[in-house]
Amino acid sequence: MELTDAHEPLCFCGSKLRMAYISPVKFSAPYAPKDEVWFCQLCGKYFMKTWQADDIDYFTEKADYYAVLDELRPALRFCFTCKGPRKSYHPIYLGRPVCPQCFFVNEWDDFYKRREIEKKFPSDAEIRDFMAAERALENWAYSEAFEKYTPFAEAGFSLAQYRLGEMYETGPVEIRDFNLALEWYKKAAQKRLPQAFSRIGKLYSENHSVGINLIEAYKWLNLGAYFGDFACVSLRDSISSKMSLAEVLEAQEGASVALRKVWGQFDRRKKICDNLEKVYGELEGTYRYAEILDGRSLKTVLLDYQESEKRYRTLSEDRYAPAMARFGEKLATGDGLEKNSKEAVKMVVTAISRGWLPSVEFAWNQIGNDQDFKIDREWVKARFFDEINNCNARAMYIWGMINFRGNGIPVDLKEAHKWLNLAQYFGARIPRPNPMEMIEREITFDQLLETLGKAQEWLNDKQKKVKAIAKANKSLKERVLTGGEGRWFNLGELFECGCEGFLRHIILAYGCFDLALKAGNQAATTHLEFLARILTSARTAAAVKIAEEFVISGEISS
Repeated sequence: MELTDAHEPLCFCGSKLRMAYISPVKFSAPYAPKDEVWFCQLCGKYFMKTWQADDIDYFTEKADYYAVLDELRPALRFCFTCKGPRKSYHPIYLGRPVCPQCFFVNEWDDFYKRREIEKKFPSDAEIRDFMAAERALENWAYSEAFEKYTPFAEAGFSLAQYRLGEMYETGPVEIRDFNLALEWYKKAAQKRLPQAFSRIGKLYSENHSVGINLIEAYKWLNLGAYFGDFACVSLRDSISSKMSLAEVLEAQEGASVALRKVWGQFDRRKKICDNLEKVYGELEGTYRYAEILDGRSLKTVLLDYQESEKRYRTLSEDRYAPAMARFGEKLATGDGLEKNSKEAVKMVVTAISRGWLPSVEFAWNQIGNDQDFKIDREWVKARFFDEINNCNARAMYIWGMINFRGNGIPVDLKEAHKWLNLAQYFGARIPRPNPMEMIEREITFDQLLETLGKAQEWLNDKQKKVKAIAKANKSLKERVLTGGEGRWFNLGELFECGCEGFLRHIILAYGCFDLALKAGNQAATTHLEFLARILTSARTAAAVKIAEEFVISGEISS
């Protein structure tokens, strides 16, 4: 088992994350290390560090694991404060998923620190009354809930204010008052209760009693996303599809102004921008900040298309290829700005000419989707192969998937397998389900042998220029010719999966497992049975014969 940890846990804002504690609930696989909760002091966001499995061996249940840092979700199963069990609908306190009692205690503590309340801790009776209100609401005892929540709401407790809004909006018909609900939600939102923002957005977008106002709805949802409400993100996207670009830009400007005026002390945008430029340099830091503003790198953020366009334009004038590529994509698709295919082509072509591979992929896809996007497809293909000939694993993977899906060219499964195999050889991670496994079940044995031979031939042609290939070939030959009997099982595993420095070659894998079984390793039986279902029994004898030739020469035939 191999563990790949995050080298230096960094937040999207460029600041170093600090570990808060080890998670009491395990979300990763049983054999993975313990999960952890991390915190960013600059932007105030919380993250969960979990481990994802890779290169799973379903026969031995062994796998490699790599660390993944994701923003802490509201559906967290344990309370951030007390570590006790928590329901997915429980509240979020300043980015921390908590249980209702911890929410109340945490907010009380903040009131005390701001000298808005004299007592340092709530009394047992006050906690009991608040939790009684929570239980009453859960049991639909609205009269009791109103009675117990009202004193807390009037004292400024945001969860109580939110609950009153909730009852006025969704309670019995005789007590419903959508304007009062909106009023209480806004009071809770002023104290940055994330759920309140999504409720306000829904009222403005759906409720005719309040008055449909999509611009106002988008504004509140944009603010809610900034304060960490994931529900606001999907609602914001849904509402924006019903609005014109001018309306979206107006709503974003309104959200930006409101953030400065109402929550100015929590407006960390300038600090984030400055920190990114400090950590990554002026060009890349500005580019990363522009990606944040247009929602490309993060969703729970205040979107600002006008500011991101301004920064992309500035970077494009400095000929910064990633920014030109992203700006070209936005111009080509009309993503957050007016569509301009002519300017988009100019930006994308320049980015391609400066060796930016994502622009090559985008141009290839866009040519078939947009008649106004006029770039010569053969020129774009030549740029792909410029990168491929430089052993760019990502370019090989993209070109393999283009052949696999028939994107702009006829489907060619043999070419797809060849380039995907080479991409993996040079270190690309092939996502599951592995397209090569699907191809191997579709093509014939002779076609498989042909595509494997072409992949090896390409490597042999390049080995004089690329030392890593020559070194891998030499190492394989020495291993085959001088290793002990145990080498066959290990080689079989490497050829079966493929990895950096090894082609996926299930024909040789079968032959190696056959040799391992003859040497007495019974673990090879399961592998042989699995591979026989792909190769079919008629061709397993041929695989054994090819492996016998490999054993003699130590070289993969092309």
